[in-house]
Amino acid sequence: MNFDKDTVLKTKRLILRYMRETDAHDIFVNINSDKDVLKYFIDKYVENETDMTLSKTIDLCLKSNRYLFAVELNDTREVIGMILQCSSPDSIFNVSEIGFAIGKAHWNKGYTSEAAAAMIDFLFSSGVHKVTAGYIVGNNASKRVMEKCGMLYECRRKEEIFYNGKYNDVEYYYLINDRKQD
Repeated sequence: MNFDKDTVLKTKRLILRYMRETDAHDIFVNINSDKDVLKYFIDKYVENETDMTLSKTIDLCLKSNRYLFAVELNDTREVIGMILQCSSPDSIFNVSEIGFAIGKAHWNKGYTSEAAAAMIDFLFSSGVHKVTAGYIVGNNASKRVMEKCGMLYECRRKEEIFYNGKYNDVEYYYLINDRKQD
């Protein structure tokens, strides 16, 4: 997989492009200041926008050649969320995990499924063999996104993540790339 931070993915309603520090306001409004969104999306709650920064996350993803896409509406150019490559494939494990978060005002409109399907398609076209995604048990909306994208249930990992003051079980879904690779 050849990493290119200038990659842009387009869907019917969305643009997925690499996150920029200038997206901090929209990410603050849609994700980091909303405890409902952060109930399951593992990130830091930020009370004041002046405390919001994306630079460390952007730098980490760039240094590890992982995609961190802003999910932007085609018509308004508002960044409503993010989708990221949580892990990078290598020569032995050609698997990549994805994660996503969309602002509450944009829930139940199909944006997350649309972004996830585009990300999976992109990773498969880049030669990734298997894409996985996990959700903290109880986050049925994320489970539905994975199922809408054709992902299949793989397993439940007991007490996988310590978040919000407790250990949480995580259920994982996967999809195998059935495209012929040269």
